[in-house]
Amino acid sequence: MRLARTVRSLFVAALVVGTVAFTGAGTAFADGNGGSFHGDHHHNGPATLFVSPSGQTGNSDWSCDTASYSTIGAAVSAASPWATIVVCGGTYHEQVVLTQPLSIEGRNNATIDETGVTPTFSVPMPPGPDVMIYAAVVIISSNVEVQDLTITGAMGEGIIAAGLAAPITHVDINHNKVVKNDLGGGVPPASPYFQCAANGQIPGDCGEGIHLAGGVAWSDVSDNFVSGNSGGILLSDDVGPTHDNVVEGNTVTKNLFDCGITVPSHNGNALDANGNPQPSVAGVFNNIIQDNRITDNGTLGEGAGVLFANAGPGTASYNNSVIDNYIAGNELSGVTMHAHTLGPGQFEDLNGNNVVGNWIGKNNTGGDPLDSAPPPAPPGTSDKVTTGVLVFSGGTPVSLRIAHNHIFDNEIGIWLSAPVTAHGLDDNSFHDVTTSVSANN
Repeated sequence: MRLARTVRSLFVAALVVGTVAFTGAGTAFADGNGGSFHGDHHHNGPATLFVSPSGQTGNSDWSCDTASYSTIGAAVSAASPWATIVVCGGTYHEQVVLTQPLSIEGRNNATIDETGVTPTFSVPMPPGPDVMIYAAVVIISSNVEVQDLTITGAMGEGIIAAGLAAPITHVDINHNKVVKNDLGGGVPPASPYFQCAANGQIPGDCGEGIHLAGGVAWSDVSDNFVSGNSGGILLSDDVGPTHDNVVEGNTVTKNLFDCGITVPSHNGNALDANGNPQPSVAGVFNNIIQDNRITDNGTLGEGAGVLFANAGPGTASYNNSVIDNYIAGNELSGVTMHAHTLGPGQFEDLNGNNVVGNWIGKNNTGGDPLDSAPPPAPPGTSDKVTTGVLVFSGGTPVSLRIAHNHIFDNEIGIWLSAPVTAHGLDDNSFHDVTTSVSANN
């Protein structure tokens, strides 16, 4: 389960300060309108460049057999905006940073393996020093496509996208195998990456397999295989609002220490002082999680199939939808939502989320020990039996829709705490469920 970390305030500080400078590899770019292998090949418009382990400068660069580049970073630096980089079969030990429109297309099991690679990309985190980003693929531009690659070995994220200097849109992360990344967590962390730092009793993870870290909109994460990372796919608002994205058709399985798909707000500026949303500043909203297979996540740690949560006052994860997914075998409930106990004059927003039309099997296999966690849980609160959907609030009212789901093989179908209003409960179906709805716990 993803909880707030003190270090995340560094990301927020970078947003408040404004313009972010970048250092490191990958300082020129390309993107995917140039599928043709003919015409003006490199410099006067969209182009196609080839990368191969046997690539050599001076080759004709018309195919994988005649590639001019032996590293992806070299091709990125040489490419014109809006070009396509074809990554031919082989293994590439490097960090790839994409800062202008570019399409990267893998062929024949092309693999980016960051094992043992020293990251070169850093961002300033006022008032402290620059911080290295340990992801294998870093996306900080709109109109970027990454597809058909195997991405592995990163101490941080396999892929991270973030609108660091300005919001980014139309980022497509499709048909990749994102496996065995997010490896630097634990107590103490195995990596100095700030995302790996623990927060109290909660061990750090390192950003999960795929991470939209804020300032990302109108983007698509689809048809990826995400497995063996600490956690699977993460949408957060660390550096700005993350909204109107689609996470669709992915297999997210056996990410053993965290959630399958996590949709939390970390940024305390998502709401104003009166509790009103500030969608131009922060928040995680209007995202769709659809047609994914989400199984067996968090079984060695703490993780739901899909989690919506807020880190504390001023945070907001709202108006998102979980539709037509298959969710089973996860350590916390299949769909889990956690809100907090707040002080007078404090606000958070977990309203308007929708859980509709999903097939939800046995989940909460490890139980949700809400009473052993810091607030929001009052003493004595827990759900330690198998449960399909759980919505907990320590006092903040939450209104949402849970309808047309098929929930089976659980002790409790839907578990709701007292301040939660769920619409559509009568429209769900239950099979081999002892208690269909356990409300006002």
